[in-house]
Amino acid sequence: MAQVLFISEQRLKSLTAIHENVEPDDLMPYVVQAQDIYIQELLGTTFYNHLKDAIVANTLTTPETTLIDDYLANTAANYALYLALPTLNYKFKNKAVLSPSSEEAINVGLDEIKYLRDSVLDTAQFYAQRAIDFLCNNDSDYPTYQNPNIDDGMLPNRNTQYNAGVFIPSSNTRGCGSCEGDCVCDVRYI
Repeated sequence: MAQVLFISEQRLKSLTAIHENVEPDDLMPYVVQAQDIYIQELLGTTFYNHLKDAIVANTLTTPETTLIDDYLANTAANYALYLALPTLNYKFKNKAVLSPSSEEAINVGLDEIKYLRDSVLDTAQFYAQRAIDFLCNNDSDYPTYQNPNIDDGMLPNRNTQYNAGVFIPSSNTRGCGSCEGDCVCDVRYI
């Protein structure tokens, strides 16, 4: 199947913090990966391939166009940035991995990259959840999503996209002050 993207380079840059001078060749592999990993997981293989085929054949329905433009573009853009962040500062050459430098800028450290990735992942998961909610609330417009071919690969992941930590009460918790008895709103203070 031909390379089909749900988002253009221009839209990717307008929806994220990616600067205009970043080369498209440095970004597009991550868009493809974001689609194959995250968008396909969200949609399921049957609906994912259906949308790609409809883009190539120029037969997207109005609801499918809305889904791609208003929901999947933001999701794909942020997951692509999430995937690109660790390597955007590096060039893989035949004899070495290089990190170009500039007189006007300084390279950030691993902690800053981790923080940025976490922030971008939170945004991507937010948009993924919005897409799932939209699909479930408009199920009659997306029969291929609602009734996937179970032998076609991944089934749609309709679970929540947020990866929240687990709360374990400890001696350094304090209730909200509004609950009676054991507070169910315990907040951990570290």
